[in-house]
Amino acid sequence: MQGCHLMFSLDRSKNDTSATLDLLRAIAAQMVCIGHGISFFVSEWRPTRLPYMQNVGVLLFFLISGFLITYTLAERSRNPGYGFLQFFIERFARIYSGLVPALAIIAIIDGVTIYLTHDPIVLRYFTLNTMIANILMMQAYRGVSLDALQWPAFGSASPLWTLAVEWHIYLFVASLFFMAVRPRSIPFLVPIAIFFGPTPIHFLFGAFQPDGVGKGLFTLWLGGSLVYLAMRSSVMKFVPAVAISVCGAFGFTIFAHAGAEYELRLYPLLIAVFFGLVAATQSTHVLSSPKLGKSIGFFADYSFSLYLVHYTIMYAVWTISSSRGIIVFATAVLVSNLVAIGLAEIGEKNHRRIARSLNQKLLAAKATL
Repeated sequence: MQGCHLMFSLDRSKNDTSATLDLLRAIAAQMVCIGHGISFFVSEWRPTRLPYMQNVGVLLFFLISGFLITYTLAERSRNPGYGFLQFFIERFARIYSGLVPALAIIAIIDGVTIYLTHDPIVLRYFTLNTMIANILMMQAYRGVSLDALQWPAFGSASPLWTLAVEWHIYLFVASLFFMAVRPRSIPFLVPIAIFFGPTPIHFLFGAFQPDGVGKGLFTLWLGGSLVYLAMRSSVMKFVPAVAISVCGAFGFTIFAHAGAEYELRLYPLLIAVFFGLVAATQSTHVLSSPKLGKSIGFFADYSFSLYLVHYTIMYAVWTISSSRGIIVFATAVLVSNLVAIGLAEIGEKNHRRIARSLNQKLLAAKATL
């Protein structure tokens, strides 16, 4: 290993790491979509031994998030003008640019499902209060006053609980980080840390459901963060990095039982896979060719929207129609992707523009004070 702080880079012109992260994000979204499609329409395909791909996709999202958020905080905070408000605006724009259009589509699809089937599961959670609570990221909340603050996911959109966990992690970690590097912000950030801290702390070792779903997701997120910190201090050569990644993937596949992917003992193996991929791609430059890079970017750019809406689309098809099989499965996956592509055009692909606009308004407001 060669130790050099400046060797690590996410510059696309220098290596494949950034493109690889985009590729992993796109793959994770497709794994969740296809995995749920298998469960709905071709359940006989569901493996009895191998881990469920939809759960592995969720785990990948948390690893990638931990890595990128830590990178963002560490790198951008070098600018003295970058603080918690700027970070909040960027995360707000990234999340809500995708969430608001997705919730609108979910409401429409669920409304049709209720009209045609009177499905009791969707009907139970299809309320204005539940939608508002989801906009405020109160689904999956853990902390004081659970009866008042903990809400279910809106309608049929059960994957939204993971989004709330991510949001609370963002604000909790950022509040702690900026209290450390910007001590004058402590009085402002302490209440934020107190309110948003209980959910991440719960998900250090706790689960979302009694069966263990979601167990230790913040621990895994921190694993992604540690990968970035390790990359900052040293960069591993290609061959040993690939070996670590392959061994981690082999071990996870062997030890992860179907339906029991959320186990703390498995997370070091996933972290090893991720570490190896990041380290290996620091010394390669084959994914950043214009055509390949554009293709990867295309799928990555709507991955968040796909994650948000695919389950509702599939649940509607499963509930309204009695048809099952490979054709329905393929159609549901294709429709989910097409809807997500359309939503991304009006939503998540504009998050940087939205963030810039909000930051400009913030600067203008400060100038008038």
